[in-house]
Amino acid sequence: MFALSWLFKKSAFCVCAISLSFGIHCNVYAKPDLQALGPNIAEQGSSYYQFQVKNFQSADQQRHYKVWVGIPKHINKNKILPAVYMLDGNSAMARLDESLLKKLSEQDSPVLVAIGYQTQLPFESASRSVDYTPADESGKVAADPRNPERMAGGSAQFRQVLFEKIMPWVNTQVKLDKQRTALWGHSYGGLFVLDTLLNSQSTDNKFSHYFSASPSLTWADSRLLKAVEKAPPEQLKNKKLWVMEGDIIQSTTRPISPNADRDMIQNNRQLVLDLASKGVDAKLMLYPHLSHGQVFQASLMEVLQNRLF
Repeated sequence: MFALSWLFKKSAFCVCAISLSFGIHCNVYAKPDLQALGPNIAEQGSSYYQFQVKNFQSADQQRHYKVWVGIPKHINKNKILPAVYMLDGNSAMARLDESLLKKLSEQDSPVLVAIGYQTQLPFESASRSVDYTPADESGKVAADPRNPERMAGGSAQFRQVLFEKIMPWVNTQVKLDKQRTALWGHSYGGLFVLDTLLNSQSTDNKFSHYFSASPSLTWADSRLLKAVEKAPPEQLKNKKLWVMEGDIIQSTTRPISPNADRDMIQNNRQLVLDLASKGVDAKLMLYPHLSHGQVFQASLMEVLQNRLF
């Protein structure tokens, strides 16, 4: 018998209220806001978390990363702490504020690792297109089939930077609990979370929990779903995954995000079923009345505030 759970957030208002409290408007069909960001909580300063920042580069020197590590101030330095690694780190950092950090410091005091880019924009679209998506059978970076002006297929190379450069640096800053180290990502970032779950050896898991929010499962002719079909069960057994999705079925008469999937609920259900049948502790959480874009905020706050790892 495999582990499988279906969870529904009963209050759509509560989810939207979280979004609004962080300045995110509940416009179902809105595209991502690409206006320059103001100072984030690391730059403003916090009474509860101390932030360290370090820059990294891709192996080909084409993509430039900025990583924030938030460490609780009032914790014994020798204490082993849980941690969550957040993709699209610029946007994730913009959603952290002092009231949230206060709550976190009073609960489990997780270490916050935001992996972003050296930009003032909330999303570095061209770079994340490369970093967060899996390659085809050639293993090479190529034009993004969803947006040919961008490149895609560099998830293995980005994962190498994450595993060999970023995570070792984080480990020099604070002691982390390997049994409570999570990876969260949304859309293309959700694809990277799933791709990392599929490509991490069971004997050397870097993450204990995986949170894939509104993953773009139909990208590249459902490349990720096909990879799930081929994945050996022995490599997936006992891994913990949450797939998080809004239940808005996009109207055919309104413009939608190119990353939205009209069959998203069914595709996510099938994904969870397939992974659960291979031994993954897989759960699907649905948010009523939220769109693809709105799930970014809702899922991130869910992971941070509700102790899901």
